[in-house]
Parts: sequence; structure tokens; C-alpha cells
Amino acid sequence: FGGAAQRFAQAECAFFLHNVAELSDPERILILTGADFLRVNPNTGAAPIFRTRRDAKLTTQIYARHPVLVNHASGAEQKVWPVCYVTMFHMTNDSHNFQTHVELESLGWKPAPLNRWVKGEAQAVPLYEGKMVQMYDHRAADVVMNAANLHRPAQQEAIQDLLKAQPDRFPVPQYWVNRQLVDEIIGLNATIAFKDVTAPTNARTMISALVPVTAYGNTLPVLWPDDECPSNEAYARFAPLLLANLSSYALDFLARQKVQGQHLNWFIVEQLPVIAPADFEQSIGGVNIADFIRAEVLALTYTAHDMADFARDMDYVDAAGAVKLPFIWDADDRAQRMARLDALFMHLYGLSADDAGYILSTFPIVRDKDVAAHGRYRTAELILAYLAQIAAGNLSHVNIELSETPP
Repeated sequence: FGGAAQRFAQAECAFFLHNVAELSDPERILILTGADFLRVNPNTGAAPIFRTRRDAKLTTQIYARHPVLVNHASGAEQKVWPVCYVTMFHMTNDSHNFQTHVELESLGWKPAPLNRWVKGEAQAVPLYEGKMVQMYDHRAADVVMNAANLHRPAQQEAIQDLLKAQPDRFPVPQYWVNRQLVDEIIGLNATIAFKDVTAPTNARTMISALVPVTAYGNTLPVLWPDDECPSNEAYARFAPLLLANLSSYALDFLARQKVQGQHLNWFIVEQLPVIAPADFEQSIGGVNIADFIRAEVLALTYTAHDMADFARDMDYVDAAGAVKLPFIWDADDRAQRMARLDALFMHLYGLSADDAGYILSTFPIVRDKDVAAHGRYRTAELILAYLAQIAAGNLSHVNIELSETPP
């Protein structure tokens, strides 16, 4: 402000204020320097949106210890993981390529396995949208049409756990697309995807999953291997690690300091601090961290037949080399697995139990849902219990039984 002649060492900032009286709360007033702005947003220099001093302190400490996913600050692009951001089909501009199941049927197409349609040698694949996925879940919801809703006729309808226990129950999309029109990388069996539409006040802000190779709308961007990726096999090995990182509460807390609208833009994602590849090759209690994460992500992801190729990539095969059956959907077991991964990433980000507890307290919708369902903030209790085990040198796939009385 004021041109080049005006210089000041720091700025006094406050965000998410609802009334003037909050200016008297010292926890809401932040002193940030230019270095603070560049540390948190090295590519854009944009302002973070810290709610409290503790949020600012935690965030800047993490950024000081860990690299951002893609750094452009030096002029040369530096990537922690060799991935590129891709949006395949624009839901408006490319709509002439989309067909409903009614249209396909009228044109002589026939239903085929794995959620496909076929007509002679041609094949139509489902068009995945952001509303169809949830955390570690590529079949979270069907898309249903409500003609009475003029602004948003296509709505998601959650697939119930009982149906997800059926490995051949796939999400019903609004549209299918002729496979000849779909960009693909030959030999790629699954890809990381995340929901574009979000908000810092939602239950979770960064929601990602591994999804089968198919067609994707622009509300579900994917992270594909880039030209620097050694091979599709290399991508398959590190994709579960990056997915688990993106899905963690620790990273979600950091994303909430960045998202100011309703979209998780790529310029935000590439400036999020992630765990470096070398850190995954460490061991805790004799257990390799990368192998531990892959096993948990496999169990969380391979719940349906359309992810069998991903399971093969993870060497989940029997003695004859055939892919084993999918993991049976079990909501309680999944909560335990996700808690173990969240605790591990709290540890990898260098967070204390107190810091982890604070971060979990900033997800009130998750807490309220837990209290309504279990009478306690069960998610936080599980994560903190696993974090205590990890701090004691024990990285284990064994589920924890919480005491009947909440602490």
C-alpha cells in the first residue's frame, strides 16, 4: 500500500471476524511478516487465513520443516512427487459427449461388467464426478436426478454400508462416455482424485480417494504421473503414500488455512506441505512406514471388483497369481485404519499429542457427528491412542479398543 516508498516490517492481520469486539481478543490478532507469507504460500505470496495465533504458529512450524508439493519460487519447478494435475471433461463444455443409461439403451448399448456399457467393440465408461467419492471411497454415492431442483437437478445419494458390502455394487453416475474419447495412460490402473468443490467450514476440506481408470468430470481432478515419473509401476507404489498424506487431518488442517472460497484449486494444493519420500522409508518398531501405509490404503480402497487392478499393483494375489477377493466393507474397521494413518501423519509432521488434539478440535462437524453416534469424539480418541503407541515405538495394524467411559 502506498507504492514502493512505503515499507513496513510486518502486518497486523485478523481473519474470520464476525464483530468489532473480536479485535480485542489477542488470540485473533496476528503479526505476520513478508517471510511468513512466502513460507506458507511460496508460489503466490498470498495471505493465509489463520483464525488464531496457534493456527499460525502450528502452520508456519510445519512449513519450516516440510516441502510444498510443487514449488515454483526458484523459477524452476520443484516437485516432491512426479505428478501433474489433470481435469478431463468439463461438465458444461463437454456435455455433448455424455450419455445417460436411458440414451445408451435406446441406441442399442448393453450393460457390461464393472459399470460399463458395450455396443459391438465400443465401450462406454462411467463419468465420475466429485459428488460420487469420499475419503478412501470411490463409490460413496450415486448421482440421482431431481427435476424439481432447477439449479442443481443432479444430486448425490449416499450408498449405504450394507450395499457397499457387495463388491459388485458400483456407484451409478449421471453419464457415461465413449471410451475412445477418454484420455488415458496405458497401464495405469488407478489414480489419485480429489473433490474440487469444498469449503474451509465443511466437515473435511481435502477429500481424496484412489479411483479406477475411467472418465472424470472437472469437479474431480486427478493427479497423474508426469513426464518425470519413472514408470506406471513407480506411480502405483507411491500413489497410496501421497493419497494417505492428502487424506490426513494434519494436511486438512493446513488446507483450511488456504481455502477462501468453494473450490480446492490446484494453486492451493501444490502449496500444501507434504511428507518427503525419504521419510516414508524410515521404520518404527521394525515396521517400514511405506509398507504399513500401502497395506492400510489397500484395505480401505479395494472393496469392490473395479479396483482389482490396483490390488494387483499392490501384489495382493494368491499363490497362483490371481487377485484375492476385495476386503469386506466394515465401517468400524475402516475407522480404525484411518485413525492409524492419521496418527502416523501427525507423527511424520512432527506434531505433539497436544498439537494433534488441538488440530482435531478444529473439526467440529466431525466431533458433533461422533458424539451423536457414539456419545464421544471417538475419531480423536482413536487417533490420539494410536499416536501414543507410535511415540512409544509401536506401529501396528492391531485395532484399539477404547474404554467404555469417554475421557
